[in-house]
Amino acid sequence: MKKENHNLVSELKQLLKNYLVKPEVQDFIKNLETYDESEINHFNSNDLDKTQMEFEVASGKDNRFWVDRVITLSEMMLSKEKHLALLLDLSQIMLSMGELDFAFEITQNITSKIENNPDHSDLAAETELLIAKIYWSQAQWDESEFHIEEAYNIYTASSNKCGYAKCENMYGTLHGEKGDFVKAKEHFEKALALLKNDECISLQAMIFTNLGIIYTIFGDFEKAIWNHKNSIDKFEKLSNTNHIARVYHNIGMLYTRMMKYDEALEEFNKCITLSLESNYLSNCAIAYIGKAYIYSKLNNQQLADAFTDKAMEIAYKINDTLSIADIYKIKGMINSDLENFELSEEFFDNSIRLNNDFENSFSKAESSVEMSKLLNKMDRKEEAISYIQSAQNYFSQLGLDKKSAGLVEMAI
Repeated sequence: MKKENHNLVSELKQLLKNYLVKPEVQDFIKNLETYDESEINHFNSNDLDKTQMEFEVASGKDNRFWVDRVITLSEMMLSKEKHLALLLDLSQIMLSMGELDFAFEITQNITSKIENNPDHSDLAAETELLIAKIYWSQAQWDESEFHIEEAYNIYTASSNKCGYAKCENMYGTLHGEKGDFVKAKEHFEKALALLKNDECISLQAMIFTNLGIIYTIFGDFEKAIWNHKNSIDKFEKLSNTNHIARVYHNIGMLYTRMMKYDEALEEFNKCITLSLESNYLSNCAIAYIGKAYIYSKLNNQQLADAFTDKAMEIAYKINDTLSIADIYKIKGMINSDLENFELSEEFFDNSIRLNNDFENSFSKAESSVEMSKLLNKMDRKEEAISYIQSAQNYFSQLGLDKKSAGLVEMAI
């Protein structure tokens, strides 16, 4: 069995323990393992970079096989309520593994089974938020916002404060991805204010993660570290390794902003190690981009290029257009350093166009800064001025300088 499929089966086994008593789990797993006869391939290399680049992205076919079996068998063995809850967890797993179409298909299955039943209102709201996450991950902002509003309306009927906070956190991540960090911060702080100290610990941890990102972007590193450490403490209590990995990545971006590249690489590697274990592709993509950026700064263009290629493979798989735009930016930087100016300009053009199409003002400004540097090298100074002025106008609106904060991953 391929390593990535073994990871999925491990996830499914762990999930089933939450829904079945021990004897049922053993019988269910035995049924699942009927076709699990091949050996697991392990990497033998001690070279961490090589190991990370040799990771194979799952094709989706085998994932489909395993998940369909779980859906069919669980429907026969579980109550309707438990089966629907399991479907929601499965959809979240598929989202984390980049199987967006499958994740969406499962949410539609849930919606059809709920059929406006008021007894399932909380589950309906959770499903709406998960659909919002699926659209959010593809930078489809209007569709994402629509489903956040649908969830908010459902939570309003039951006066669910934790539900309100989940929606506010999602609103914050949406505005953050579009580069409106002031509005994002307002939503995150509103979400946190809705929760008491002992309520919704996982959600609190996500909000602290997102506030850490905001403070990194605004250059308040002390507050950023405090929020990230707070989120890690909470995620560790919940044994939530996927989100712990995400925080490691964002701490890596903080160190990148501080130009502490060795510390940043250490955090990226911690993120990738945990994410590869669970096949969490969105974490892998951005951490690979983070490493590529650092290697480009350290003038190791060969490794930088290799990591951007691997990041592109993953980003294409999960339809992460904003990561693709950031990959083009780093490709442009690499080729500028190699004096491949025409190719570099093409990569920057692609990055700016995609960021413009998907309303990501922050990343567009970052790519514009790099384009300006390139045009100055090419002695096209008037064109360079227009790009740098555009970027500076955006950064000044937020009270930022033109230093890059890099790609970050908000917690949803």
